[in-house]
Amino acid sequence: MKLQEITFRKPVKVLQIFRNINVYGKADKSFENRKEAMGWKPVLSKSGYVIDNDLFLPEKFFDNNVPGNCEMITLEDNNQQETFRATDLQHTRIIASNNEPDSNRCFKQKSFAKIDIFEIKNDLELFLKYDLYEVGIPERENFKLCILKRNSPVEIKINGKTDFSLTSGRERIFKEQHYVFEYLGDFGSCKILKEPYASTIKRLPQERKIIDLIKPLW
Repeated sequence: MKLQEITFRKPVKVLQIFRNINVYGKADKSFENRKEAMGWKPVLSKSGYVIDNDLFLPEKFFDNNVPGNCEMITLEDNNQQETFRATDLQHTRIIASNNEPDSNRCFKQKSFAKIDIFEIKNDLELFLKYDLYEVGIPERENFKLCILKRNSPVEIKINGKTDFSLTSGRERIFKEQHYVFEYLGDFGSCKILKEPYASTIKRLPQERKIIDLIKPLW
């Protein structure tokens, strides 16, 4: 069956984002204990994809977004699709989209794109946007991480610990976050995926630059 196609007013930048966030306690301070959780896995995704230079987007994306208003569209997928349920997580902010295994967002290029603990400015300049509640301590300076370019995916790793749990007598909570950003290019149109449609298996790009912001927490 031929898919419906939408033509954008002008080419739209498309950014694939993979996130991998692990929250743990002191018992898992050894990396060996959380190695499996932090390992990247193939993702079953319904956030859309690019194949043979064609962009495919879920129909629900257009329920809240007008195609002509989008200058950048994200395809966002989580390595860990389960919702965090630990009681102590009320003392550590979890990125809201962790509860959504796949999602999309629409941004205008003239406005800053705030994505979790990052900001995208100007021509795909990626900045760290430190937040005590979303990263924890030690504090990091805000700075430009890189410029996102075609065929040059980048992975950012960062960790932190929270003192908020200690004030209530609970065990300290730690958080490690890995993100992969991949600029897929500019697209003048997209094809619409209507439910029910099958999930797509996505695998991380093997060749990618690593920006390691991991700090000793012990």
